[in-house]
Amino acid sequence: MIKKQFSLIVVMMSLLTTFSVLAEQDKLKVSGFATLASATADTRNHQFRTDRSQAEIAKKDGFAFKPLSLIGVQFDYSFSRNLDFVGQFVYREQDEQNLGSITQMAFLRYDITPSWQVRAGRLAADIFHFSDTRDVSIAYPWVKVPTEVYGIVPTRSFDGADISYLKPYRDFNLLIKAFWGRGESDFTRNDYNPITFNDLRSIGIEFVAFDWSIAFKHTQTEAKNDNGDTALVATSVAQLQPFWSGATTFANSLSLRGATIQYTSVYLNRYLGDWEISGELSHIDSDSIALRHSLNGFVNISYLYGAHTFYALYSFVKTDAYYLSQEQPGFPINKSTSELATLVEEVASTLAHHQHSFSLGWRWDLKENLAFKVQLERTDINARGSGLRAREGLVVNDEDDNVAHTLFFALSYSF
Repeated sequence: MIKKQFSLIVVMMSLLTTFSVLAEQDKLKVSGFATLASATADTRNHQFRTDRSQAEIAKKDGFAFKPLSLIGVQFDYSFSRNLDFVGQFVYREQDEQNLGSITQMAFLRYDITPSWQVRAGRLAADIFHFSDTRDVSIAYPWVKVPTEVYGIVPTRSFDGADISYLKPYRDFNLLIKAFWGRGESDFTRNDYNPITFNDLRSIGIEFVAFDWSIAFKHTQTEAKNDNGDTALVATSVAQLQPFWSGATTFANSLSLRGATIQYTSVYLNRYLGDWEISGELSHIDSDSIALRHSLNGFVNISYLYGAHTFYALYSFVKTDAYYLSQEQPGFPINKSTSELATLVEEVASTLAHHQHSFSLGWRWDLKENLAFKVQLERTDINARGSGLRAREGLVVNDEDDNVAHTLFFALSYSF
């Protein structure tokens, strides 16, 4: 594994060196970004990870660098005034490390008119406001984007096309964007077992002014397959059909295969002198128990003092706890099915999210393209909604809510 990771780093650095030489030509521009960050927590029970797919976690009595550290390189090649190619490659902690997984973006962009633009290829999954810049930490004040909103959807890109329309008005700009395609997202931290999302469709409307902005986005997709956990549970439950008439129907509701999933978000921000107030509210829903509806959001207040930014951030996610006895009172719980009943509740609980965090932080811009950040975060976690955290032992054996404190340090750089 280490050898594979080292080889990928060598490939990325070789590409960077090669394209830097070619960048002497006016048609090619090379840029990039990097984050060196560490995290440490005061608990072994519910440990921090940036999203559901990560295996590396912030552990107690030590600093973890992998969850947040990364390096990204972007190449922009112009074929003409209206046509160019953009490629972005990001190396970060994830289960699968290959050229496909580190290719964040690779698309052709064509300006039809000054207002209309189309892109095709691998694009950023523009589901939430910071979806296309979530790995570029120098673009926002915090060490990381709020986990309660962005950690639920690990996917960062999709393969397809989008079209956008930009209309300037006297007091603001109007941007309308729609995309269609397919993508993958890994919801397990042990093995790379992605869920494929077909027929990914989205529409977004954004109003941007000098000191305020408002954005609305809605995305709908369909899951093509299950991951290992949901497939195992659904198959096991279906075998109870001879003893329970509702087994097949219940098994289908546990499966993600064919489930319709919807994401809706609203973002706004307002600048008031040296102060900035921003927030995002989102709703995730599906017709599968494996990904039940949840309400997510964050509110941030930042104060700029010279090269220093001080901020307070509150973020939350709420998914209703799942109890098999309440949801399926006809489920035959006996000696032979008790383990299966526990497994159903365990999977439903680990795929649920119910926590809220409060963070205080400081960003120091050492240079225009270099920033140092410190963030202290307190997270209150519902025992049956700990899907965003990494833990040991069964969730269903722990009915007590937990509190975790995590300290982050980061150095963010762009070039």
